[in-house]
Amino acid sequence: MLKIFLSTILLITASMASASPFKVDGDTIYYDTENTEGVYEIDYGHEEELLSLLKKHEGIKTIILNSSGGFMKPAQDMSSLIIDANLNTYVEFECSSSCVDMFLGGQNRTLALGGKLGFHKSFWEADSIKEYYESEKEDQEWSNPFEFASWLYEDTQVDVFKAFEYLLERDVLPRFAIETLKAGSDGMWYPRRTELLNGGVLKE
Repeated sequence: MLKIFLSTILLITASMASASPFKVDGDTIYYDTENTEGVYEIDYGHEEELLSLLKKHEGIKTIILNSSGGFMKPAQDMSSLIIDANLNTYVEFECSSSCVDMFLGGQNRTLALGGKLGFHKSFWEADSIKEYYESEKEDQEWSNPFEFASWLYEDTQVDVFKAFEYLLERDVLPRFAIETLKAGSDGMWYPRRTELLNGGVLKE
């Protein structure tokens, strides 16, 4: 009985570990973090899986996105892959937060009727900031929290500049780019289609 129980646990664990937010269908890759069991957000490792799929399936033309966001770094890495592979991006349901970086990587960017793109400022939770300070203060030689705060202030400005630079690189108009950086981190801004078209986010 114990062996059967342990075997069942191993099968369930293996099934969860093998869950992938990606699916390939013809010349299209689907990326869905909302309806994949065991996957809850854009996460580390997804960028490696996307690269592997693009190398394996050379005829991919489009990536369809459905995600409410997640970690910024893997999203940025996947954006670079989307740009490098000259993929088109399409959203049928929702692409928000860091997912928008991936969407903007598309050569041609389209949105289904009723689909949504959500923008907000990036944020860093207080507990996570404290944890980072405690783990890095010796290596970074921060003698007190005020030195860390000074570094954080500078680093934040660099991040904001990079975000703005990326938006302009992807043909988003400056006025719209400014609006995305003003959107509150505690909510989500879902612009209307006309705003997205006029702002250069959508290509058609």
